[in-house]
Amino acid sequence: MSLGYEFKAARQSFHLAVGQGAQIHVEEYGCEQGVPVVVCHGGPGAGLVPSMSCLFNPRKYRIILFSQRGCGLSSPDSLVHNSPTHLVDDIHLLLNHLGIEKSVIAGGSWGATLALLFYQSHPERVSGLILWASFLAETSDLAWLYGPHGAGAQFYPELYLDFSHGLNSESEILQYYYQSLTGADELEQHKAAQLWMAWESKLALGTRARLAHIEQAHSDVQQAKIMCHFFQKDNFSQLCGIAQFKELLCHLPCWLIHSRDDLVCRYAPVQRFAKEHKAQFYVLENAGHAQREGDYMDAIIRASDLMLCRLH
Repeated sequence: MSLGYEFKAARQSFHLAVGQGAQIHVEEYGCEQGVPVVVCHGGPGAGLVPSMSCLFNPRKYRIILFSQRGCGLSSPDSLVHNSPTHLVDDIHLLLNHLGIEKSVIAGGSWGATLALLFYQSHPERVSGLILWASFLAETSDLAWLYGPHGAGAQFYPELYLDFSHGLNSESEILQYYYQSLTGADELEQHKAAQLWMAWESKLALGTRARLAHIEQAHSDVQQAKIMCHFFQKDNFSQLCGIAQFKELLCHLPCWLIHSRDDLVCRYAPVQRFAKEHKAQFYVLENAGHAQREGDYMDAIIRASDLMLCRLH
C-alpha cells in the first residue's frame, strides 16, 4: 500500500479575489514548470486538504489546490453569489491568474462533479480528467442519499429515522435541513448540522464514521449549509446533465476510479459513463466512499502517473 508522494509545504499560498466580494484560498505544490493539475475538493463545502497534493508526482506536476467559495479559508462564509456556475467561473479565473492555458482537472465526489461541469463549460482548457468516487448529479441521486427508499435508509433504518425526522421524501428532508441550517437560531443550526454530518459520515465510512467534535462545530455547520444549498432546486438544476456531453470524451485522457460498494455515489451510472466515453475505469472492491484510504490512494496515484505518460 502506497503512502503517496512525500508531503512538503506549499510552494505558495494566497487568496484570489473572484468577484462579488469573494476570495478563494489557493495553495500550490510541486514543480512550477510541471504539468498543471487543478484539484477540486469534495463536500460540497469541505475545503482543500493539503495532503491531497501527495497524489501527484511533485517533480512532474504543478499541483494547485483551492477552497471553493464559502468554505475552508476562503471568504466570506456565505451562500450569496455561491452556485455551481460561480465555482466554474472561479476555476477559469484561477487559471487565468496563474497564466495556465490548459490543465488536468482532478477531483473526487463533489470535486468530480465540479471537474465535469468545468469541462462541459470550458473544454478547451482541460488537458485531461482524473475523477474518483464521482457524483454525476442525476435527479435520482438525491433520492438515493436522502429518500426513504435510498441506500442509507435501507442499510441504516434506525439512524435514518433520526435523520429524516419522520418526513416522507427527500425533498421534504432537504427543505427541513435548509431552513434549520440557514435560520437565525444558532442552537438549531448546530443540531441540524450534527445530524446532517453524522449521516454523511455514516454513508461514507460505515463503522469508521467519526463522531462530531465541539472544535469543528463551525466548519460542520458551514459544510452542511453549503451541501443543502447546492442541493436546492435552483442550484441542482445547474448540475443536471453534466454526464451528457455533446461529444464523447474519447479524445481526452480520462481516468475514473470507483468503489463498487460506494453508498454515497452510485457505481452503476459511473460505470455506464466510463463505458460510453471509453474512459479508463478502475473498479475497487470494499472501499466504499473512503477516498483517503490505501486502495483509493494507490489507484489515484497510478492514474496520475499514467496521465503523465498520455500527455507526453
